[in-house]
Amino acid sequence: MTGWWFIGSLGEASFFAAFFLVGVLSATTLVAWQLMSPKTQMIRIGYGFWLFFLVAISFIVIGTVGFWYRVLKVVTSDEHREVIAKRGIVPEPMVRKNKKALPPTVPDLQLFTDSPGAKLAFRLPSQIPENDALVAMGIFAMAWNAMIAIFVVFAIESLFRSSVPYRLLILLVPGIYVAVRSTQLFFRSFIRTLGIGSTTVEVEDLPLIPGKTYQLEVLQYGRLVIKKITVRLVCEEESTYHFGTDVRTERQIVFNQVIANHGRDRIDWGYPLRMECQFSVPRDAMHSFQSFHNAIHWKIVVDGEANRWPSYSRSFPVVVYPASQPSPASVAS
Repeated sequence: MTGWWFIGSLGEASFFAAFFLVGVLSATTLVAWQLMSPKTQMIRIGYGFWLFFLVAISFIVIGTVGFWYRVLKVVTSDEHREVIAKRGIVPEPMVRKNKKALPPTVPDLQLFTDSPGAKLAFRLPSQIPENDALVAMGIFAMAWNAMIAIFVVFAIESLFRSSVPYRLLILLVPGIYVAVRSTQLFFRSFIRTLGIGSTTVEVEDLPLIPGKTYQLEVLQYGRLVIKKITVRLVCEEESTYHFGTDVRTERQIVFNQVIANHGRDRIDWGYPLRMECQFSVPRDAMHSFQSFHNAIHWKIVVDGEANRWPSYSRSFPVVVYPASQPSPASVAS
């Protein structure tokens, strides 16, 4: 990890993934040979079986923890991890809200203010489908490879007993193909996440009140050459309705305002691109709204274009209160 962080992170994830598979293969081999074929007498010493079995289990645990520690560390920013680490000793910002004065259709502010920012008051929650897909592919690839490793051990053990498991061998052919493809897709997505890096957005205050101006800070991590980054304030209308026996959801952008633009620039590890800007919600804007069939969503959208990497768009939801509501300062006083 003292060299190129990209290669170090990829190598560390691969190392712990291999550590996990070695543990699965070792534990399965011990169980198959020692319990299912006791005549082999693989380990003759007193508690040798349990000793080596615990070592194999420790390989599985270390590989799993190390692998996911590296993956989750990649999809979160340094500031976010620092805030999480200090949460126990630094009090969180006080959430100032007046529940009695708000209609029940306004979203709960607690869902948006539970993560304090490193510089501004709140770090906005992110809606990045790429990270969810990465975690899902990682879970599937790890579970599937572990299952295939167990089947491979049992197939080899059956061959040693001069018993050819034809059905198992036939099932192993597509199983191994799925294992290789899922691993390939995961590491391809992991490399993409490593290259582009995470995006962090912090806002001065929440909830947002129409007509007021707020400070905003956007940080883009990674190691890449940025062609262009655009920060937008977007209002999206969502409607859910029944069409015959189907339930359909339509979304329409009703407000789209560019907050900031940043041209060509280079981002290196440890030196994120930092953008500071101001924005305001229009005075006549509709507040955030959530019901069973309809919703009004406000969010900050960050669009990026980079060399050698695909374009990306990441959204960060915010809450807009009705303009008639008292200001947070008056509520706090």
